[in-house]
Amino acid sequence: MIGEDAFCPKTGASLSDERYYDETGRPKRVVTADERSLAAQAAGEFTTGAVRSSKAALFNRFRDCHGRHHPADDRLYRKAALALARLKRAGEGAGSWDVHVWYALRRRLATAGYDVDWMHAHVEPRCPQCHGRLRYDQYETGITARCVGGCDDGADQLPAIRETVAALYGRAFDDAVDPDTFVQF
Repeated sequence: MIGEDAFCPKTGASLSDERYYDETGRPKRVVTADERSLAAQAAGEFTTGAVRSSKAALFNRFRDCHGRHHPADDRLYRKAALALARLKRAGEGAGSWDVHVWYALRRRLATAGYDVDWMHAHVEPRCPQCHGRLRYDQYETGITARCVGGCDDGADQLPAIRETVAALYGRAFDDAVDPDTFVQF
């Protein structure tokens, strides 16, 4: 993932809070040293995260984030690892983006009866066109999310995100779902 939720795309390790700037002025963060990043020789690398991370990185991030909210749960971790393997295999195009895999994983684990509300704290929907940030507006009829970069003439991006996540879930688990009720942000 990128942005505030960024992590090492190889290992899932956290990134430093400090930002360092490359020769073009782009901000990067450093992969922090932990047993996984040291084993993969990723500690100390500069990164901004990635739109698509490895399956191992997503699983490690899932386990680390879960540990911030609940005690370790090996049964949940096995279920998550299996679901991530299927989601990563089924991912194509925008459906392979970490943010969409995360929401599909959340749905799969919720369907299995696990408490996954904590997962919202570790992801933010991104524009399905450019992966940019979204601006949220609340109306009487609900919330809309528009790309701050101006993609798609200011259209609400939430329906497209829901369709992407629902399609990924359907391919991974052979389960047709209604995008309008499937993903709750």
